[in-house]
Amino acid sequence: MDYLKRQGKWLAAILGVSLAVHILIETISRGSLWEVLAYMGRSPLVFLLNTLIVALPFVLLFFTRRRYFVMTAAASLWILAGAVNGFLLTFRTTPFTAADFRLVKYAVSLLTDYMTWPQIIGAGAGIVLLLALWAWCFQKAPAEPEPVRLPVSAALAAACALLVVGGTTAAMGQGILAVRFGNIGQAFLDYGFPYCFSNSLLNTGISRPEGYDSETVAAIEEELKSSERYEVGSERMPNVIMVQLESFFDPLQYRNYQFEKDPIPFFRYLKDRYPSGYLSVPSVGAGTANTEFECITGMNLDFFGPGEYPYKTVLQKTACESTAFDLKKLGYSAHAIHNNEGTFYDRHKVFAQLGFDTFTPIEYMYDEERNPTGWCKDEILVGEIEKALDSTKEPDFVYTISVQGHGAYPSFEYYCEQISEMDRFIQDLVYALNRREEPTVLVLYGDHLPGFEWEAADMKNYSLFQTQYVVWNNLNLEQTHRTVEAYQLAAWVLDMAEIHEGTMIRYHQSYLDGEIESKQQYLDGMKVLEYDILYGDHEIYQGESPFAATQLQMGIDPIVPEDAVYKDSHLLIFGEGFNRYSKVFLGDEMQETTYVWPELILVKDVDPDVYARYRDQISVKQVGKDKQALGTYPL
Repeated sequence: MDYLKRQGKWLAAILGVSLAVHILIETISRGSLWEVLAYMGRSPLVFLLNTLIVALPFVLLFFTRRRYFVMTAAASLWILAGAVNGFLLTFRTTPFTAADFRLVKYAVSLLTDYMTWPQIIGAGAGIVLLLALWAWCFQKAPAEPEPVRLPVSAALAAACALLVVGGTTAAMGQGILAVRFGNIGQAFLDYGFPYCFSNSLLNTGISRPEGYDSETVAAIEEELKSSERYEVGSERMPNVIMVQLESFFDPLQYRNYQFEKDPIPFFRYLKDRYPSGYLSVPSVGAGTANTEFECITGMNLDFFGPGEYPYKTVLQKTACESTAFDLKKLGYSAHAIHNNEGTFYDRHKVFAQLGFDTFTPIEYMYDEERNPTGWCKDEILVGEIEKALDSTKEPDFVYTISVQGHGAYPSFEYYCEQISEMDRFIQDLVYALNRREEPTVLVLYGDHLPGFEWEAADMKNYSLFQTQYVVWNNLNLEQTHRTVEAYQLAAWVLDMAEIHEGTMIRYHQSYLDGEIESKQQYLDGMKVLEYDILYGDHEIYQGESPFAATQLQMGIDPIVPEDAVYKDSHLLIFGEGFNRYSKVFLGDEMQETTYVWPELILVKDVDPDVYARYRDQISVKQVGKDKQALGTYPL
């Protein structure tokens, strides 16, 4: 009986500590204790369920005698997660989710962009102290006097798990807790950090739609086939260029902004003369890859897990129908360009799954110029886009991701300086394309709003989830103004250009043209198609996906090591196409490489024995700051 009483005291301790930890992490997330108290009063049942979720990991202590250690570890991990969430919310509006674990290696490379060195050192010292605390608790904290009684411990743990899982499931069934989050930032405020974070850990991909079967997909396909556009082929075949502008938006949309000179006069000029409108995007302040995913695939992220990045999950191993694949059916070549590291968001892998033929990241560019916060300026993209267009005789689909407008920003004035330079880049690009006299459609749009502490009411359109787009063209497309979702953008633009190839393209065009009258029917059908294409039985393709990953070529210009000369302990590599990212490898070991000019790179002080051992295993690889090689070019 004394043993059971002691377990009861431990249960009470777990609830007390869990309540304290929960209040602490919500205070960090919401910015004040008063906001937490308001949340408790507004949603007491949600708050209670979140406290029970916090408590669940603590039940592991029933399976060990070192219970203070388990309690300390569980509490500190929750507090650490809350602290990370609070830190992330200082420069973006997207809370901490499981998707961020898949971005750790990129986050490390960006630490100095968002943290000062004292902050980095302080964070490192905090982690060391935390590990020291764990070690002390494990070795010095009192242990339970009696051995673990496994049946009792298992029964207690099972009861706790049943209470949490059952209560959460019932709350979801009653609509008290949401399963899918349209606005993830608001969801964390409405449903609490513990629930939303746990949901992001367990809820990924697209759940099987109710009623998904071959008949449902066949009915959708029949509707698409009955559309007039199904049989229409394009006669124009223009170059299609999409430029996703990092954190680009019109400052005039911000009600509190006053200025003497318009930062983006050319973009505004284009909006007044060409098709344009608002673009509804899936994120604010961050999440570039998810706007990118929607624009390239035509798929709605709302059907995926909260905070999920498909680039880091399903697209790691699954080829997916995309605008690139669709246009290639019509004879196009497909190119991707990004003036940042090619491994960021695993684009060097994912773009093959999306059907691109070439990908030119910063590691394959020359003479880039950086802004004061270290991001490559966008002006370099004009030449890279032209280079992609010149590389083939066929019409081209060129998808370009800019980076100059990336945070963090010292001030709003600094941000406006950057988008002003981006506006000049847009002007130079339009002039360059106009001089080519090729039929061209250029789509320019912001991926998300910049990461400032704004409210929806601060915006003239009352939304933090809308940027703007404009479609410059030399096809005399009708000057229409329409708000579209990011996953509808390609379909909308291609519809204006009389291009109707592709499953998702035709499906969105049917809705945009009014052939699917019910929005709920449209969304239900969209989820069925997305599930079928990525996770289901490929019924829309008669049971087998016709898409396979491409052999993605890195860069347009060839990198060709031609000769190696070993002299006075220096190894000189002659060739063509080198830049400052070109690194010499002896076997598998990267050498400290000096870039001289595009025809010469060298390695100093190479040991004669090392050279003799690897003289037949010399190669050049393109390596960014994350030290990951993007291409191997043997001598």
